[in-house]
Formats: sequence, structure tokens, C-alpha cells
Amino acid sequence: MNLKVVLPPVIIVVLGMGALSGVQNTGFREHIESTLTESAQGALSAAGLDGVDVSFAGRDADVTAPTDAEALAAADVVGGVEGVRAAAAYGPDGLVSPEDGAAEDGAAENDADTAEHAATEALAEATTSPEPTATPSDSETKDAGDDTKKDDDKKDEPRREPTREEREKAQEDLVEIPNITFVTDSARLTKDGRTVVKEAAEVLAEHLEVEVRVEGHTDSVGTEAHNQRLSERRAEAVVDELVELGVDRDRLTWKGFGESDPLVVPRTFADLEKNRRVEFDVTN
Repeated sequence: MNLKVVLPPVIIVVLGMGALSGVQNTGFREHIESTLTESAQGALSAAGLDGVDVSFAGRDADVTAPTDAEALAAADVVGGVEGVRAAAAYGPDGLVSPEDGAAEDGAAENDADTAEHAATEALAEATTSPEPTATPSDSETKDAGDDTKKDDDKKDEPRREPTREEREKAQEDLVEIPNITFVTDSARLTKDGRTVVKEAAEVLAEHLEVEVRVEGHTDSVGTEAHNQRLSERRAEAVVDELVELGVDRDRLTWKGFGESDPLVVPRTFADLEKNRRVEFDVTN
């Protein structure tokens, strides 16, 4: 049998079947997203949440609202729609977790308790004779003023420009950090992802002079526009987490590249995984 004659038709058939499968999968996914979007919007309207935007990537929803409270409420409604796998809430400042909402409620309760306690103390003070208060001496006032001035001067001090060796060492240490992982098709950090971001914060604490740009990259699955937005949200989520861990926000910038700068040419699932990444680029 002449392989030169047989192989070309076989290769063409295999490639054609692969392309057809991709088209079918894409069409099926778009149908699911369209159906779930319609159902979610109906559920939000029924719940009186008309000012909420909802979008789907597969069966996972991103819910965006004008306030954090509305975002959490809307995510809860959308998450209950049949067929929805997960719903992420986004407020005006980005991703909102249920813990954030609980913290806000707790803060409001604490404020109310504090106000009540202050009113009680004020009433008690009003019904008792005031005691003479000590007046600070001139020297104590001067010392306090000097300390405050020193603190202000320290804050106003410009950050020292790092040397080339310091920048290179910081870049080497950041490259050694493992890849940061997220929940599939979202900007939510996994447990391992948070651990890696903590490692990055520790590295940045060792190199206080450098400034860093956090760069988000995705694989090529999905639309280009969706991947661009996802990469931006992931980069911003890492910056927010670093700030929470004590890194000065003035040292950080972020940028999303979507699928435009793959690490490798995607031929396998392992290649796609390599292209989904967050990189740290020392900018000064």
C-alpha cells in the first residue's frame, strides 16, 4: 500500500472531524449561556434586582451590581437558578465575598453598640462633677509635635531608587514563585492560589525598593473579549490580595493580556494550563 497516497485523505478527515467537534461544542456552550442568562435575568427581575448585570461563561455566572450588598443578594438569586454551577458577586470595587458582607453587618452592629455606650457614658458624666484635667507641659507638647513631624517627614520621603542588581534579584525571586491558580473561568483565587500570593507578598517585603506590574494571561478557550476581561480581573484580584497582605499599593500596577501572549503554542490541555498564568514584572 502506498502511504503517500493514503495518508493525506486520512489527515484531512481527522482535521475536519476535529474542527466540526469544536464548532458543535462552541454552539452548545453559547446555547447554554444564552438560556441561563435569560433565566437569571428573569429571576433577578422577580426579586426586584433590575439594576444588575449578569454574564455567563459556561455555567458560571459573574453578577455585577452598584453596591456590594446588591451584588451578594443578586449572586444568591442567580446561584439558585436551575443549571447554574456558581455565581460570583462583583460590586463597585471588584469581587465581593459573603465574608465581606458579614463583616459590614458586624461593623454596623459594633457602631450601634459603640454609639449606645458613648451616650450612656456622656449621661453619666453630665450628672457628676467634672474633675480637673492635667494640662500638658510645654515640653511634652513640643515632644509630641516633634514626633508627629518626624512621622510626616518619613511618609513624605521618596522611595529609594533600586540598583540594577536589586531589580534583577527581585525579578529572579518573583520568577521562582509557583503559578497562581484561580477557580475555573473566574477571578476567584483558589486556596493554593492565596498561598502563592502570600509568598509573593513575602518576596516583595524583602525588596521594598522595587515596583512591580502584575500581568494576567489566559488560555485561548472562549472568546478573545472574554479572555481579555478575565485576565484583567485576575491581575487586579492578585493586586488586591497583595495589598490586603500589607504591600503598598503605590508599588503595584496591573495589566491583562488575555490570550494574546501565550507561553507555549497550545496543542494539549497541559499547554493550555501553562498559558493560564500570572507573572510579576519588576518595572523599576
